[in-house]
Amino acid sequence: MITAINKSKPSLNHLCKKLRDQGRRVTPQRRAIIQVLLEIEAHPTAEQVFTQVRDIIPGLSHATVYNTLHELAEMGALVELDLGLGERRYDIITTDHAHLVCLECGRIENVPYDHKALELPPEHVHGFEIVDHRVIFRGYCPSCANQKK
Repeated sequence: MITAINKSKPSLNHLCKKLRDQGRRVTPQRRAIIQVLLEIEAHPTAEQVFTQVRDIIPGLSHATVYNTLHELAEMGALVELDLGLGERRYDIITTDHAHLVCLECGRIENVPYDHKALELPPEHVHGFEIVDHRVIFRGYCPSCANQKK
């Protein structure tokens, strides 16, 4: 599904520059991991990223993939998601959007969502400094919903 959200993926050069700006080296391994993240049309697990990058760089270790995904998430270049599917997923699209998650097959879709509409009034923050939030809608995709009938 190509939407305005999916078209907002950053470029390989932009993400490599972000690494350099943070004082990190752009190694062939990191470059390949970023390239795979940009090419995958889903919200991959670390294992899925590893499998695809290993085809490009056969000697790649799991640790390199996990460490790179963690670094990219720390830098804000990637969003680490716990969608209740048993494994963390990764989203290269960092602009405001929500996720639809199928409880049966695990399908994940990006959907536009105005996060500002969910801002808490100051009296409900209870002194917290809010730095992030996620909106996840869970249900059944059309295919799974039809099978349940």
